[in-house]
Amino acid sequence: MGKNLSAVRGIVRQVLKDEFVEGTDLKWEDDELNLHILECLAEISDKCPYMVKEVLTTIANSRVLDISSIEDLNDIKELEYPTGNYPRSLKVINWLDAETIEIDTTLTPIAGGSGTLTGTVTFTKGSAAITGSGTLFETELKAGYHIKKSTGTRWYRIYSIESNTALTLAEPCLDTSGADVAASSQYCYETVFLYCEKPHTITETSSTLSPKLERILIQGVCGYAAISKAQSQINEINIGGGRTPADMQAWGNGKLAIYMSELNMKTTPTTTRKYSKD
Repeated sequence: MGKNLSAVRGIVRQVLKDEFVEGTDLKWEDDELNLHILECLAEISDKCPYMVKEVLTTIANSRVLDISSIEDLNDIKELEYPTGNYPRSLKVINWLDAETIEIDTTLTPIAGGSGTLTGTVTFTKGSAAITGSGTLFETELKAGYHIKKSTGTRWYRIYSIESNTALTLAEPCLDTSGADVAASSQYCYETVFLYCEKPHTITETSSTLSPKLERILIQGVCGYAAISKAQSQINEINIGGGRTPADMQAWGNGKLAIYMSELNMKTTPTTTRKYSKD
């Protein structure tokens, strides 16, 4: 979504006037800036977390769900069951412990998992169209069922079935494109959607930050980096005058003031939800 880690560090260096010039040393090492980036990511995640939809299968005759497989889970904002209705069927969540929740519903869940599909199923990233070779979609599946790649973790609801070798998902596939291992793609009858809050991440290959949050992050990183450098120079010989650390600290505090102001305005919007047990 956003810029990778190297690109963000590059912008931070431009703002700090610490761009690389051959034959000169950088004032901030990459590791220093990475620490400030992680600090700002944590603060941004508290105010405006990364929202992710997780899909779990139900357990026969049980309203309990095991959430231990969900990585980096901070909180569950919404639970949808049954899935696929409009308006959405949102339910209250009863937390039993850190790894187990219960759906507050009078419905009796059926067994979610039911087996593997015949033939070879091909998934295409970014597309809702699924094709098969030697598959029996019309016999083994129905609209509303869910399928999953054998190496994937996400279940996809089936919107329609066109033939034994063609079907359409209710959303574009997010898994890697390619044919699954023969007779290994999974299907199930019933799922639960969990809309989860997770911390934002940024690596050399990906970022979960929106452009707006990215700009806020850069302001904060510049502020923290400047203040940290100023504090380290207070007891050192000043190069550039006695006011250098104080000026840098004042500049950093100004950046942090902008960062905090924009971060406080950028909170996750909330809406009034009507929950039901049926």
